[in-house]
Amino acid sequence: MELERIFDGTVLTAEEVLQSRTDRRQRQREFLKLGHPCLISFTMNIPGAVKQFSLAHAAFQVGLELLRQELCGHIIDQNLTESTSGNEALICVDLPPKQVKQCTVALEEYHPLGRLFDIDVLDHEGVSISRIALGLPLRRCLLCGKNAKLCGRSQAHSLEAVRFVVAQLLTDFFCNQAADRCAACATRALLYEVSTTPKPGLVDRANSGSHKDMNFFTFLDSSAALSPWFREFFCIGWANARQQASTLFFRLRLAGKQAEQAMFSATKGVNTHKGLIFSLGILCGALGAVHSENPFPLPRERVFQLCQELGQCALSDFNANNIPESNGLWCFRIHQVAGVRGEAAQGFPTIRNIGLPSLRRRTAQGFSLNDAGAMTLIALLANTTDTNMIHRGGVKTARKCQNQAQELLNQIDKDDLYPRLSALDQQYIKENLSPGGCADLLALSLMIFFLEQEGYLSL
Repeated sequence: MELERIFDGTVLTAEEVLQSRTDRRQRQREFLKLGHPCLISFTMNIPGAVKQFSLAHAAFQVGLELLRQELCGHIIDQNLTESTSGNEALICVDLPPKQVKQCTVALEEYHPLGRLFDIDVLDHEGVSISRIALGLPLRRCLLCGKNAKLCGRSQAHSLEAVRFVVAQLLTDFFCNQAADRCAACATRALLYEVSTTPKPGLVDRANSGSHKDMNFFTFLDSSAALSPWFREFFCIGWANARQQASTLFFRLRLAGKQAEQAMFSATKGVNTHKGLIFSLGILCGALGAVHSENPFPLPRERVFQLCQELGQCALSDFNANNIPESNGLWCFRIHQVAGVRGEAAQGFPTIRNIGLPSLRRRTAQGFSLNDAGAMTLIALLANTTDTNMIHRGGVKTARKCQNQAQELLNQIDKDDLYPRLSALDQQYIKENLSPGGCADLLALSLMIFFLEQEGYLSL
């Protein structure tokens, strides 16, 4: 952990720190003159001469939102001050100060970031309500768990040691929080992809398409089993953000093999998401690496650039002798179609140029997300050389289906979407065709679409 990278901000002098405390007391006095029964002063406990930096600001926002939720309906007035000396929120409430103190101590004691929250509660005369007066436990030292004030006064621990623990608290919290959001979006994308109906030749809510060894519930089981692995991919990216792309790739690949075993265990040996494990491993890993050094929203182009760097590491598979044979490797060896590896090695251009614009456009036109997803699948099929289609039907059939999809895309509208796609579904089932590669691209497009909606990724 590089402390200087985390505590990246303005270095304050001792005089500036003291002045900031004086200014804070003056702001409190001004608020107390308004005659409100209870005043809360919320700041952050940040050791050292740098008080304001990105993670400290983010942690303050988390604490402020928690306070607003806890005090909902009782806030009379509030004021927010942001400066190089740190953030402060002054909140006046119409509740008894002792009751408020009970609430704020619970936040300080039990929230993952609570040890860094400094929440003072003052009555209408400006008297601070102490923990001792309420029989509540004293604040504990971050390092040894003893009385925090005594450790601070005696300088029982070095500044570097305390800063290290603070940095660990901050990075662990925000990494875990972001990893959960990433995994939730990835899992949601898998569930929406399989639920999109009708999807020609593919498993959906209506039927199993051209697949006799799996059904809708097989995909639900697989999605649930893979959810924690999407989180793991993100955390691997976060922890290895400054490693070479090849190092990050092979760590993601190792985790990907474990994710495959989790999938096969959940599906009793059926391959539902092997291609997506590869693609989402790269995407989630890239999101983790980029997020470790950037606030929301994440810079889109940097994410796709890192996906490209990671994807290029997989191209060596085409010349390796120790990689198990797969449909993708067979298609490259016979037809020189790079498939999912080639897509990743170019930074997922089909998602950026076809899948995502289609989802945006169709939803903006009033299509439901189901119908927008179905139309996007056809758009992907019209513009993608799908290795699954080649493996099942050959190159000529795959090209014929591409042309057919393009014609359908030009003709179809909201009113005849279901009958036209259902008819194509029956054709694909009869010919044993399944555009599994396009289904994976649809899932990836949905994930990026969801990340955009949540403000996680820049537009």
